[in-house]
Amino acid sequence: MHAIKRILMTAWIVSMLLMPLATIPIARSYTPGDEEALFGHTFTEEYWTNDSIIVEDDYDNTATFTASYVGRDNFSAFMIAFNKLVTNDSKEFILPYQLFGMRFITPEGQEVLIGAVFAFLMVHNESYGNNNLPDVGNEKAWYVLPISSLNPWDDVTPKVEAIPAQKLGENHYRFGMKYTNMSARVVDANSPGGFVLSLIAPLVTVLFSEIIIEYDITIDPTTGEVHAETVYTIGQVTRARILFDLIEIDPREIINETMQMNAVHYLTVFTSKYKVTGVTSGNTIEPPTATTPIDTNISIKVGDDDERAFDIGLGRNYALINESTNPWTTLSDNETALNALLGARASDFLLIAWQAPLSAFLFSHAAFALSEEIRSTYTDVNDLIDNAGTAFHNSQWWYAVSFPEWNGLRVEQDPTYVAYTDVEDKTPTGDGILPETGGTGGLAFLAIIAVGILCVIIVVKRR
Repeated sequence: MHAIKRILMTAWIVSMLLMPLATIPIARSYTPGDEEALFGHTFTEEYWTNDSIIVEDDYDNTATFTASYVGRDNFSAFMIAFNKLVTNDSKEFILPYQLFGMRFITPEGQEVLIGAVFAFLMVHNESYGNNNLPDVGNEKAWYVLPISSLNPWDDVTPKVEAIPAQKLGENHYRFGMKYTNMSARVVDANSPGGFVLSLIAPLVTVLFSEIIIEYDITIDPTTGEVHAETVYTIGQVTRARILFDLIEIDPREIINETMQMNAVHYLTVFTSKYKVTGVTSGNTIEPPTATTPIDTNISIKVGDDDERAFDIGLGRNYALINESTNPWTTLSDNETALNALLGARASDFLLIAWQAPLSAFLFSHAAFALSEEIRSTYTDVNDLIDNAGTAFHNSQWWYAVSFPEWNGLRVEQDPTYVAYTDVEDKTPTGDGILPETGGTGGLAFLAIIAVGILCVIIVVKRR
């Protein structure tokens, strides 16, 4: 019970730390340059990273964040990540909280904001369907939740580092985050009772050598395509403890050959008119009630005429590496990752609910500063935050990248996202964003919890 109290207290402190930000100029009205009050930089700069955005409360709790940005002509990209929380009694908490999204104008002039969050890792024991995908409810599965505050190893020091924005070449940029020595709670996804028990009590804890998330962005001014490759590295499981962290065991005692690793993402589109389709068939993909394998790119279409705006590429090849040898041994560099849609469950949303106030607040500020359409719709950013339940149109599904070969070893993989834009200046028509106003209500509040976590690399190329 003490552990879950610490998790809830962390979430509450992070939420409370956001309150002082409501007094900064960008929160009430906006003129170009006001974003400097929040990020320490402006959106007129080509690229920057600020890994020391500090927020304090009246009780001497301090949280730090990283923001990275890239801007070139009418293209811009943005990331917000949580670094760590230091409480007033000097306890440190590190969570791999990281927001990724795009904002751009399509060739037909529709403004689109789309976002994704790396929600959690999931391990499943492949025994159903013979599809190498997590069929939760039909085969055993576990959430894997990295959080350094519950670290049971005294000789291990968790660390978080920003990977600063850099220009690798013309129209080519990269930035990201690196987390080292992250302990992770393994939470049962098979039954409500097991979920609650394993969330409250540390029945199984594992240690990942590192988790790296980078965004590699390439702009093609000829075709109008923006390739934002999200490069995930999931380090090897190097240690494990069971039974309230009292007994240390070899990770191979709990990770068997039938277990597979999944990186689970939540996607949303900040627009009133959109649908998710298969690129080839063009048929709308309904929120799945079970795991749905994807054998073609997923395409996001917007507006009345279903203009293609965004693709999620198929799971690409990944490497499998043994970190236990010196030097490391690459066991395979040609494994194939799989894509799937997963039906979201109540426990999924509970695990990410703590992110909602933080994400909705920060994303709304960035969106308000970067979108004339949003500024013309809402009186100020607080109005946008208050109506997040109607502005963030969520779909009740997760997008998962599954790694059939894992065995606790190091995984390096890079799914691809492609935004379809145009290269010249163009004023958005307004067809893409038509959010309503009014109260959020109970269902809308659930939408805030589910979708307020998302957002905000911004990709703009206008006709």
